[in-house]
Amino acid sequence: MRLGVGVVCKLSVVLCVVQGRPTPVPRAHRDVTTTQGHARGYLAPDPPHFAYFGLPYARPPTRRDRFKAPEPPPEWDGIFEATHKIKCTQPNADGEENCLVVNVFVPHDASSLPVLVFVHGGDFQNGWGAYQAPTTFLTDGYVIVTFNYRLGALGFLNLGIPEAPGNAGLKDHIAALYWVRKNIAEFGGNPADVTVYGTGAGAAAIQLVLMSGLVEGLLHRVILESGSALSPSAMMFDPFVIAYNGAVSLGYEGTNNPDELYNFYQQASAEDLASITEMFLPCIDHIPDYELNLIDVDPIRKLKEGKFYNVPMLITFTHIDKTSIIGVDTEKFQHVPENFDDLLPNNLEFEEHKDKHGLGEIVKQFYFKEDFRGDVVQNYADYMHDILTEYPIIKMAMLFAAKNKYSVYLMKFTLPREASDGSEPTSFDAILDYLYKEEEQSEDVLEKLMTLMKNFIQIGDPTPLTTTLIPVIWQPVPSNKQNYQISDVPLLQFDRTVRMRVPPSNQRLLFWDNIYSQFYKPHVIAHEQAEELDDND
Repeated sequence: MRLGVGVVCKLSVVLCVVQGRPTPVPRAHRDVTTTQGHARGYLAPDPPHFAYFGLPYARPPTRRDRFKAPEPPPEWDGIFEATHKIKCTQPNADGEENCLVVNVFVPHDASSLPVLVFVHGGDFQNGWGAYQAPTTFLTDGYVIVTFNYRLGALGFLNLGIPEAPGNAGLKDHIAALYWVRKNIAEFGGNPADVTVYGTGAGAAAIQLVLMSGLVEGLLHRVILESGSALSPSAMMFDPFVIAYNGAVSLGYEGTNNPDELYNFYQQASAEDLASITEMFLPCIDHIPDYELNLIDVDPIRKLKEGKFYNVPMLITFTHIDKTSIIGVDTEKFQHVPENFDDLLPNNLEFEEHKDKHGLGEIVKQFYFKEDFRGDVVQNYADYMHDILTEYPIIKMAMLFAAKNKYSVYLMKFTLPREASDGSEPTSFDAILDYLYKEEEQSEDVLEKLMTLMKNFIQIGDPTPLTTTLIPVIWQPVPSNKQNYQISDVPLLQFDRTVRMRVPPSNQRLLFWDNIYSQFYKPHVIAHEQAEELDDND
């Protein structure tokens, strides 16, 4: 049969259009089979690896599940395009509530590689699982996982009732680690070789989940950077009061009844909840007859009784300079206040106000002696660094080491950061910056850091022998040593050289250890606070 002239012309036009259009080049991809269904990741450069973004590790925590423990993840048919870069709702209203996802980065041709799970910081109020893996670890053959967890009120609202029991954000950590154990082998990772690396609040979160009794077999080593569950900024003492004040800041006019408060929080938008300036943090969440409690007693009691999951630990922190602590606006720190009482850490308690005032005077004299003529701003920075970072981290390392059957290693990183504009060098806020190669420093420093960390990840010992690169054995924190004081804790000081020493601020550490031994304020149970608040009305 002959085609009509018109049909031939039309066919020619179509063929011309098809032949003239460039053929799309398919993106290199790799499919994996998870417990929920097939997922597709795409090849990324520098170094070549496959990246999978936005894989759900739990059901969307919305509606009636908004403040509860995460539920098992959804399943799907077909292929999940793992290209979704998601973050939980941030204080600036960025992000979304349906955010419980992992991101996985896999070296080319991966097979049973060690796994590194990174836990982001952000004071439990902001942050998200990074969309990029540290280049150094990818190059050296590690499967990298990052993940999101609920933040602020959405992650840590505790009303002392099963509908809002608190610590949902920590339970997200456990769910993410469980997902890794169930699925990471399909990506080319080894589920029996998982190291968790947390920074800031992420490090404090790891310590708390180690105390939960719910992570056995989910992780095998931890690296904890610049965060401690013993820090005054790590946990809240009055979750019910925080919840009530947070609701009031959004216009709540009801009573302090937990069910009424819950209904208010349930109906508020995620953006409004993220905007609350009250600090929602982990807390004691022991609710009677509730099976999903996570932290039933004060962390110090847990540590002293050895009630935590034993794993090898590498604990690091940086010496943060005054600009990083106080900021560039130093005007309000130019003078020593007459009354130091309100500047004392919030995890101290006193029987009488005169005791608090007396300690305030002692602390003021310790950091700002009479007729002080030094750098007031620097001494403020030293004070804040001591109470928020150095003392709680070193004390935490001591308590873990005392009951841990594995070694605990402690490092202080004090290498100055070279300023690109020629100004005075400052200290590093994060060792992790090096591992991401975000800082311009020598390859020698990076090689030392990677050697220490890779040795620890592989065998639980960062310095199994001395080498030309690292000519020192990193001694662990002693366990059960008699007459052992915080000023005697051995640490590896990493600056322009690498050497063992006791903490350089040992007298300040002794000062605070003595204070906390007398005035430490233990954490109590949220539902008891609600009852007490009710009785006072």
